[in-house]
Amino acid sequence: MNFLLFFSIFLFCICSGCLNENVVEEAQHPTITNVDVMSTPADEEFELKVTVYVQNPQNSDTGTLSIKVKTKDPYTNLITSDHMENVGYLKAGSQTYKSLTFNVPKSGEQLVMVELFEDNSLVDEYITQIRLIEQTTAPVSNVILTDLMIETIQATNYGEDIIFEASPGIYNQGDEVDKVTIVVTAVVDQYTRYTGSVVVPNVEQSQRTRGTVRMTVPADESYSFEVDVIADGLITSSGQTGTSIKLHDLKLETPTTYALLESEIPVEEEMAAEEEEEETAEEESPGFEIPMLVISMLCAVGILRKKNRKI
Repeated sequence: MNFLLFFSIFLFCICSGCLNENVVEEAQHPTITNVDVMSTPADEEFELKVTVYVQNPQNSDTGTLSIKVKTKDPYTNLITSDHMENVGYLKAGSQTYKSLTFNVPKSGEQLVMVELFEDNSLVDEYITQIRLIEQTTAPVSNVILTDLMIETIQATNYGEDIIFEASPGIYNQGDEVDKVTIVVTAVVDQYTRYTGSVVVPNVEQSQRTRGTVRMTVPADESYSFEVDVIADGLITSSGQTGTSIKLHDLKLETPTTYALLESEIPVEEEMAAEEEEEETAEEESPGFEIPMLVISMLCAVGILRKKNRKI
């Protein structure tokens, strides 16, 4: 009887989940790693720029991701704004970020609620509280990029992938900044990009420092790198490497420093400007070609007349 009683209690505990509740692991899913909020007074409203950083910790690509941002009055629980943007899919083990800009119709305390959806199903959420004031006296951030240091750590996945650290250098030309977010993107082509980010806290005036982002990418590809510096919700500096880099050819645990070109003006715009200059030059050149054509025709007529006289 004691054995039957003990067995019944044990079976009840298993069925009710008391014994295995800590054994069940939560399924991995895309997560929100950080949220930056920047507010600017705009007439009678406030313009909010919310930058959301998303990571995919899974070993497989995600479905279609979308981000929904809502602001709510914490005292009345009334929704003051609602905005949604599509992110697309995210490759395995990679990160990305998305900025949403919209207006909030009132000042004071606001709750910023960020929801991450995968194939229209809620997978993660993030809530932060902000205070909107009429006059902003905060100094303007002036953090710029100096260079990019890359160090390969090791090969992994039987040599198919490589782990490396990208460490952009930054310099604060303005007043002290509470935190600076550095975003590094390794670009294979317009369809294949790997993104990582790091937050550098308390960047003092005239301080030089580095932020290090560790990433894992396929080893056989060549990469160009794009770097963005975000302070107070604004991109204060952007840069890109001038050449492609073959990570597999770099010596392990040997930092290599690369110069960064400013990318304020897109390359496409520069090429378009050069093409317009070439077209203008081609349009101006016919003024010299027409007189030459007339002279050639006169010479040809003169030669024909001489031949006719001889005959």
